[in-house]
Amino acid sequence: MQHTKSDNKATIFMLIDKAIRDAKPKTTVYRLRDANVVCRGFGVTVAPSGAKTFFLSYTSPEDGKRKQVAIGRFPVMSLREARLKAGELRDFVDSGQDPAAEKRHAIARHMEKRALGTLGDLIDLYVADLETDGKRTAAEVRRVKGKDIPAVMLARPANLITKDDILDILTPIAQRGALAYSDNVRAYLRAAFELGINAESVTRWRGRAVKFSLQHNPVITVKKTVRHKPRGERALSRDEVNTLWNSNRLTAPMLLALKMLLATGQRVEEVLHATWREFDRTQMVWIIPGERRKTRGKTSEPHIVPLTTYHLLLLDEIKRVTGHATFLFPANGGQSPRRYDSLTHATRGFVQASGMPSFSPRDIRRTFKTIAGSMGIPLEMRNRLQGHALNDVGSQFYDRYDYLKEKRVAIGIWCNGLAEITAGGE
Repeated sequence: MQHTKSDNKATIFMLIDKAIRDAKPKTTVYRLRDANVVCRGFGVTVAPSGAKTFFLSYTSPEDGKRKQVAIGRFPVMSLREARLKAGELRDFVDSGQDPAAEKRHAIARHMEKRALGTLGDLIDLYVADLETDGKRTAAEVRRVKGKDIPAVMLARPANLITKDDILDILTPIAQRGALAYSDNVRAYLRAAFELGINAESVTRWRGRAVKFSLQHNPVITVKKTVRHKPRGERALSRDEVNTLWNSNRLTAPMLLALKMLLATGQRVEEVLHATWREFDRTQMVWIIPGERRKTRGKTSEPHIVPLTTYHLLLLDEIKRVTGHATFLFPANGGQSPRRYDSLTHATRGFVQASGMPSFSPRDIRRTFKTIAGSMGIPLEMRNRLQGHALNDVGSQFYDRYDYLKEKRVAIGIWCNGLAEITAGGE
């Protein structure tokens, strides 16, 4: 190390690695400036802690003030690397720009980026939106987040997620054979991004949602995996109904739940959540409360399902299995109803064991409607039996007739036909 001169602010050396290593800390920070005139203002500070940091001092072309910008820490950054970086910054200054100001701008941009919502935040917002509307898919989306999306991707700002990232999420799911599930995840992500784009236009989230700065939906151009008719659009044939009804491949509660779906044509949740007190054996009716109906947003009226002797015999069979509980199909020791997932799982096991083409519990309701139509039951009456909300003005506002008599006739035709089908007849 060659000592050339000293002043009150810094000691000027021809800096070499050994000189920097040998520099001892003092009670205050001091500077060693490089005598190499190729890069004016370059040097290293030595802190009382012993930390040694390369710097470039310069006169700001923006405000004419003397400033200093840190370059890197020795020995993590070598002297050679520091000189090269200092040279770049000096060229920056000579071109009329201020490195310190640019660094502040870069930090501000970084902090702004950090403040933007991540993919995890976006999915959380979507779940909250679903829960606000009472949608059952909220729990499924929460499971997808925890199970199928890598943590590193969840931590990434949502506006940096690309089509390739979406493919990286979906491809492993599809490759393990869960094709329909892969498409479900795709649909959830697409809906989440759509919500993120429009969150400020949704009154419930305006001013409350995390900022995402989304300019487009990266899921839109990702193609679905499943090309065949999606699950949920099939009706069982009469032979399949017979096979299912007489199967020994299901537990008693699960088989009875499927039989109840077939015998009544009602929604899966309406059957699984049914309580014994909803059934009036004297009046021969099942009264589904308005608050349990899917159509509760369109009507608060209870849905009255007429019962036949066929239904009473089925209820007797169910009571022998689950009659100790509040619900027809209880779970958790009778304190709560069976979940849809449990019936889905049981149905999937039956399909695999029987070799029957795949179907879901919700397809049973479509089966009822399809086969009942072939028995000559008019569409309007099938809709009334199944508790569909009728959208015409007359039905919505003026028609208060309950059609119970007509529904009894229709359900009688259905039960007679179902008995023939399940006995092996055509």
